[in-house]
Parts: sequence; C-alpha cells; structure tokens
Amino acid sequence: MRYMKIGTLISAGVLMLSSMILNSGCSEAGNGRKQTTENPGAIFGEVKSAAGAKMLTPIALRGDKKATGHLFFELSEPAEQEVAVTFKLDSRILDAYNQLNGTGYTMYPADKLLLENNGNVVVEAGKSKSATLALDILPGGTERATYAVAVSAVATAGTEKHTDNKAFIYLVKPLAAMPEVNAGRKVKNLCYVEVNRESMLNAGEYTMKSDKSPFFDIASVFAANIRLSADDVPYVSCNEQTRFVLDNIEQTVRPLQAKGIRVHLSILGDHTAAGMRSLSKDAARAFAKDLKAYIDIYGFDGIDFDDEYSTYATDQAVEPYIPSDAVAPSIEECTSQRYADLVYESRKLMPDKTIGIYWYAGYDYPVGTVEGKTVDELIDYSIYGYYGKWKAIPADTVSIAKQCPYAIEVTTARGDVKIDDDCLKNIRQNGWGYFAVYDLNNERSYEKEFSRISRLLYDDEVEWSGKQYERTGW
Repeated sequence: MRYMKIGTLISAGVLMLSSMILNSGCSEAGNGRKQTTENPGAIFGEVKSAAGAKMLTPIALRGDKKATGHLFFELSEPAEQEVAVTFKLDSRILDAYNQLNGTGYTMYPADKLLLENNGNVVVEAGKSKSATLALDILPGGTERATYAVAVSAVATAGTEKHTDNKAFIYLVKPLAAMPEVNAGRKVKNLCYVEVNRESMLNAGEYTMKSDKSPFFDIASVFAANIRLSADDVPYVSCNEQTRFVLDNIEQTVRPLQAKGIRVHLSILGDHTAAGMRSLSKDAARAFAKDLKAYIDIYGFDGIDFDDEYSTYATDQAVEPYIPSDAVAPSIEECTSQRYADLVYESRKLMPDKTIGIYWYAGYDYPVGTVEGKTVDELIDYSIYGYYGKWKAIPADTVSIAKQCPYAIEVTTARGDVKIDDDCLKNIRQNGWGYFAVYDLNNERSYEKEFSRISRLLYDDEVEWSGKQYERTGW
C-alpha cells in the first residue's frame, strides 16, 4: 500500500487536496517543519499511535469486548508555548485516503467510538509530544469485516490555530470471541518462542490427539525490552524481529488466538538501569501505561515479566549501573518490592489481562504487598526458568496453583530434550498449576517429546500437523 500526501479543503461542500499529510506510522519523530511564509507546505504536527503502530494497523475486536487505540500528538519542533490539541474522528480523511489509494474502507460507526477527555490534550512548553489519549472502540459492526477509524487534529498555540497536521488511521476488525479450550486442565502449558529466529505459528501446530485442542495454552512472544528514553522515561523497546511480529500481528498472532491459545508479550531487561526491580513508583506507572498501549493495540492476552539483563543484574565491570530519577539510587535499592510495585501498576491498568513472572536466580521475582494487595493476588503464574531443575517460590508469596517449578528447554542445538518424568508426576499429583517449554523451533518435530509430557500430565498424546514455519513466513 502506498501512503500519499493528501490534504483537506472544504469549499462549497467539495473535498479538495491541500497540505494535510497522512502519517506513515513510523515510530520515529516526523521530518516536518513549522509552516512559514517561506515554507508554506510544512506541517505543524501530527497524530501518531503509541506502541510504534503504523498507519492502518489492525485493531481486533473480539466478541463483546471493547478494544482500545492510543494516540498522541507530536510537534515538528519543541513548543515555544503550551499547545492545546483537539483530536477529531474525521471521515473526510478516510474519504480522501480511499480516493487516492483506490481503497474502499468504511468508517467504523461513530456511536461506537469514544475519545478520552473529549479528544483534548496539551503539549507543554518546551516539549514536542503530548500525553497519550485512549480511543475506545466498542463492539459493533459485522464480524470479519474491515472498518477504519481516521483521526485528525487541530492545534492551538496562543491565538494561532493550526489545521496543517498529519492524520492517522487505524483499521478495526470485529472477530469472534476467542474459543475456550482445555477448560478442564488443572495444569496449564506455556511455550516461550524466541522470535529473533522462530515463528510464533509453530506453537499452534501441536494438538491433543483426543479432541484436537491445542497442546499449548499460552504462547509468549520472547521478547520486547524495557529501556530508558533520553528524557529518562522507561518505555517498551522492540528490536527488528519483535517489531516484525507486531507489524504482522494478523499473520503471526491472530491464528493462534483463533485456536484458543492465549498470546503474551514477554518483557526483558536490555542492558540499561531500567528493569523490574529498579523503577521508581512514578516510572513504574509510566512504564505500565506504555505497556498497556502495546497490549491493547496489538491485542495481546497478557504479559510475561522476565527480570534479566538489566545492568543491576549484570557484570558491573562491563555494564555499570547508572542511577537516575527513574530508577533506584543504587543496586542495593533495586528490590523485589519495586518489582511488586510495577506488577501492581500493570494490574491496575489491565485487570482483565494475564500477568506472569519468569524467574531463575532466587531473588528476581516480586515480593511484598502494594495497597493491601499481595503478589499472589496480583499475578496469574510464575515460571522457574533454570531448565531441567526443580525450584519453587515460597507458597506464602505465590500459591503452588500459580507456579511452574519445572520447565524444559527444547533447543535442538543442545542435544536431546531432557524430560524428568518424576517432576512431571509431581506437578500433576501435588497441585502445581503450570508447566513450560522454552525455545520451540521448527528444526524438527517434537511430537514424541510432547506426547510423553502429555501422557504424564493429561493422559493423552500429542499430534503434530507436519507444518513448519520460518520466522518470516506464514
């Protein structure tokens, strides 16, 4: 699809092209400049989506649940004074886009769209970006049809009103509710997929022999990262491979969800001071908000926190911990209580999402209470990730029904897959709630190994479809 420069000028009821430009959806700052008499074609600012979402990113509406987009306004250069911005649901933008690109998108019903704070945000003096604003999309429309939501903006700086701003368009896809599968399972089964080299789709090709339901209950995209911005704000960062999954969410994730597999986004440290155990309370709130935008826009079912690779947990001679206002003053003050604070802020913003914890070192999981809530009340599961070994978090911190004390790695390069039957029997017989597999890949079939696991956990066997997906294929 080509994205072309379009504009709007209403004259005698006729829509004409002018200097308004449709945003290409890139996550980087725009290249526009402030409009002047010497530069009449420049833009003042633009409507952008949070979470790096590109123009025409599809947002899924599943069953009777609402969906949410997240928008912000970015100026071409820092504001000299406060700028008031009003977002508007704008069918004219969509009409112009359709005319230029030969498309036929229909605007989603206006009575099913709600802009937070009536669409009003501000860009503070000295800054170039506004806060994000939610666009709630209520259930409606025809299942499996494709709609669009176009949003334009008017910006007011002092006495000057600017309409020369880029607009943004989401697509909206009403879908059936996710099917409920494996409802009777007492032990849920989770799979981590290294999307740097593997496809999420391989997790959907293993099914139970008895009823063809998925072998895996949860598949986690491993991984996005937590980093600090130049302004000392924690944010979700995605490398090229993780971004590929997000940019192609309909091909990489929706097929799994259509089979009843919940898909989570793993969050991992990335060699900065930002991490689950370091954030201040304000930073934890900011990161939870950014994370919610990713979960909402791309339609993930949950989050999987993995407290590895932040500099408080790495070799200080190689990667020194650098404190800031957003993180703890010292490594000694990077605590499990701070981790609990982050989980609390995430749960508060996403009460209907699944939140999991991956740990392996013995101190890298949340501990404590926040606003009267215990960690056990805040999370849905924990995975012990020293593969092939058995270890559990104390039951007074996380109940055993929410724990996976034993997980395996299936990376072919490490040789035969090692499975401990006694550990699997222990999980089933003693009330443990989860089992996990790390690094599912397409190098060979795991039907034999997964059948062995399934016989011990579910009295069933596993069948493989024979399909193998490369990282970028579907």
